[in-house]
Amino acid sequence: MTAVDQRRKTDTQVWRPFVLRRPRSWLPEIAMAVAFTAITIPLAWPSPLIDLDIWIRDLADANRPDWANLIAIQTNRLGQGGLLGGIALGIAAILAWRGRNVRPLIAFLAAYAMAGAVLALKYTLPRVYPHWPEASNPPYADAAQAVLFSGLEPSGAYPSGHVLNTIIWYGFIVFLVGSRWHPALRRAFLILPPIIVTFSTTYLGFHWFTDTPAGLCIGIVILRTVQRVPWDTVELPLWLEPERRYR
Repeated sequence: MTAVDQRRKTDTQVWRPFVLRRPRSWLPEIAMAVAFTAITIPLAWPSPLIDLDIWIRDLADANRPDWANLIAIQTNRLGQGGLLGGIALGIAAILAWRGRNVRPLIAFLAAYAMAGAVLALKYTLPRVYPHWPEASNPPYADAAQAVLFSGLEPSGAYPSGHVLNTIIWYGFIVFLVGSRWHPALRRAFLILPPIIVTFSTTYLGFHWFTDTPAGLCIGIVILRTVQRVPWDTVELPLWLEPERRYR
């Protein structure tokens, strides 16, 4: 084997996904599924959980000065899926190009597909938004209208996609390049965006309060599913890694 061949072989091994401990137990996923179900079922009728949602919405509406509204709008952008997904794709593409390794892009496509599949859940569990029918024209949705399957449009509030995005995409970026970061930075990157977006999206009335933990539950399941796969060693079809023919 020549020096060039050795260098090429090393280059294709540059990327290693960052996972402190690869998930082995399915108990956290089961716990998230149980929690999601426990949140979802009481939303099918005007339950105390619906009353809590309406109370939080009305409290936020009554205490939202212009300066707080501006801050909440800007911080809510931390959960924009298109921007976050684009950043994650860019990082994955750079890693793939520099290491001559398609695996970061395959991992991105898997995360993107699972995140996109949540849209089907929004159609399966339709729910109007807190400021239905129009944000500029109260009164807004009452307890009978805020339930799942009300038949009112537009729906799609449940679960919160913004909160879900903060779990999946910030977690995926750490998964891609977190090995190079200080542990404190990794923790802040993983913890702060979900907290901030959970508050801002509820405070602004973009989502009901119960939409946010539902998004968190699904996001955690998706991220752990991505982390569970050994992307750096899992066998891929030969057409994705034709250089394997020459190893």
